[in-house]
Amino acid sequence: MQESIISTVVLPLAIFIIMVTLGMTLTVADFRRIVTQPKPVFVGLFCQMILLPILGFAVAGVFGLTAVYAISLILLAVSPDGATSNLIIHAGDGDRALGITLTAITNMLAFLTIPFGLGIAYSMYGTGALDIDFPVADTMIQVAVITVIPTLLGMWIRVWKPEFAENSKRWSKTFATVFLFLVILALIVQNWDVIVRDGPRFAPAFIVLNILSLIVGYFVPKLLGIDYVQSMTIAIETGLQNSTVSITVALTLLNNNDMAIIPGLYAIWMYVTGFALAFWMARRSSAAVQSPTA
Repeated sequence: MQESIISTVVLPLAIFIIMVTLGMTLTVADFRRIVTQPKPVFVGLFCQMILLPILGFAVAGVFGLTAVYAISLILLAVSPDGATSNLIIHAGDGDRALGITLTAITNMLAFLTIPFGLGIAYSMYGTGALDIDFPVADTMIQVAVITVIPTLLGMWIRVWKPEFAENSKRWSKTFATVFLFLVILALIVQNWDVIVRDGPRFAPAFIVLNILSLIVGYFVPKLLGIDYVQSMTIAIETGLQNSTVSITVALTLLNNNDMAIIPGLYAIWMYVTGFALAFWMARRSSAAVQSPTA
């Protein structure tokens, strides 16, 4: 994707706003859930931070992606989940508290997980087709700036102005989602030729990654005795990655426009599976409420 004011200024601004609004929904109590309800939290983190990256490496290998695009897919897999997953969970009557907790933890740890995963990816693909020296320390610092700091700022706003944070919860999520959609739409328009040329090549890989991560995110918790609602919540958190972070890292930290193509395409596709799941969950929830035997 081409570098422009959208990718270098507007996109980082979008993710900053989204992370602040996410932080405004969080309290210290959300993190205490690790102690009070550890099982679903740790299972969710295991699915998202261990199994999903493994799937990313596997899918990149199976589809024989060249170095740049293999790393791009892996970047997507090691990125945290974002505001979109929480919107989907909210729309589908999932476990909102669990979703927020997983989102908070994965975003707070992104400054570690992204450089670690990319470091492995670059060590595998960084010779021959892609000769590069991956800046681990710099990437850790810069990812922290675009994820941890705005999230902490949002949490501070909630402590400082709790009424404002609570009252702005609905419109701020809507604003962040619409803003992100417009930014992605602008990137699509700007890079339409690249999408038409390369989309058919990469769609099978990221679609398979998305579907597999949703399946793993649901059945692993179910096999471990976690209930349906929490398993679906974990599936959404595992299957819907923060493509905005991936795009931002690719364009601004790694300075590689090609690495933003797969996350950019995925950002559109995840809304398809995400809202399909939300519709399914909402219908099932409604049916359970109406059924006297539910």
